[in-house]
Amino acid sequence: MVILGVAVVGGGGRSRRETYRRAVEVASVTPGRGEGTVPLRLGGTRWLSARYAGVLVAVPTLLALWATLGAADGRGSGTSAVLAEAGAVIVERPIVKIENEVAEGSSPRAASTADYTVLLPSPTGREGVPATFEASTNRRQGVGSELYVAYVPERPELGAIGDDRRLEVERQIAGRAVEVGDAWGIGGLWALVTLTLLAGWWKINSMRCPARTVGPDWEALRVTVTGVGEHTDAPPPGGAAAADERKRKENTRRLKGLVLDGRGREIPFHSQMASEPAAEALSGAHGWLLWCPRQRRGRDVLAELVGDDGWQLPGAVPVQVAEQVAEAGLTVPAHPDPERRVRTLDLGAGWLVTASVPVVAGWAVALGCLAALLFVPDGGAWRPWTVAVGLLAPIVGHIMRGMASDGGGDQAE
Repeated sequence: MVILGVAVVGGGGRSRRETYRRAVEVASVTPGRGEGTVPLRLGGTRWLSARYAGVLVAVPTLLALWATLGAADGRGSGTSAVLAEAGAVIVERPIVKIENEVAEGSSPRAASTADYTVLLPSPTGREGVPATFEASTNRRQGVGSELYVAYVPERPELGAIGDDRRLEVERQIAGRAVEVGDAWGIGGLWALVTLTLLAGWWKINSMRCPARTVGPDWEALRVTVTGVGEHTDAPPPGGAAAADERKRKENTRRLKGLVLDGRGREIPFHSQMASEPAAEALSGAHGWLLWCPRQRRGRDVLAELVGDDGWQLPGAVPVQVAEQVAEAGLTVPAHPDPERRVRTLDLGAGWLVTASVPVVAGWAVALGCLAALLFVPDGGAWRPWTVAVGLLAPIVGHIMRGMASDGGGDQAE
């Protein structure tokens, strides 16, 4: 957060168009050797994929941490640690006094927090030793009701802790801040959300591919970047999916990306990028569109847009389009040049300086909420509200940034 804040103050507020143009300049430091040369080696996308996957893991993890801190018992009782070290036992004891009760309703079944006093057996056999502790119970208690109480039989002067749930008392004695059930619930939800995000990205949006060598079975087409557009990719006619109208709609995709002109034919090319800024940064660029017909990802064929200036942009082209271009005889055999060098065009490299003020402010508020949950030893009703604010602040920041982008073109990311 500190690094992000410094980046925004020092050089932030830049638009994607600026950072994309800068990325093209950086990737173009290795000049091409004319339009007739195709590189032999193409770089992979491991770092780009790892960075994207890292974000998909980090965000749910941070949200899960906030939820865990909100569910944690922040009272930090030192009594439980002393009792655990002295070998406490758990027994049921009747309540003899209730003070400072705060109930969450008027019903007898309402949860409540109060100071409870019980009498612990004296090791000398005399009258009981009073012990008072605070407990949050699932339902209101009365004098004479029994609670599970942990204490040391030989040393009742050490005090006691208690609750109406034995598992809660065991948790405190074990030194856990979160109940096992809550931990499993938060962990399960985190795993479900994280795996869903990763699986969806891996199956639909990922452009992952290793470094590759251009071979004789590759197709090559001279292209020019002409702008941005949306391509409708429908199932081919004659298939089962095309015959059924419902299946046809389900299998129809609308892909937004760059529009390439290849010998008079428009070719859609999509990648992990913002299409409009990418089109502005690359408009008019000439180069090669390269792909291997056997290397597919779902309904796309993995493709590489290699500019004459020396950059390489990984992406994909719909299989139908690639097959139609090849059948029309527009492609030529790839004759790679071992001396040609290209550099991967990382359009997302400038993300740090595209952060907008609302986004940074939202994450700053979230960080403050996280610090409060972590360092303030209190189990009051403010903790759930703090969790809610910490979760909503970044979302509101991104919504404000999105509204600004819609209202004023391409604003800061």
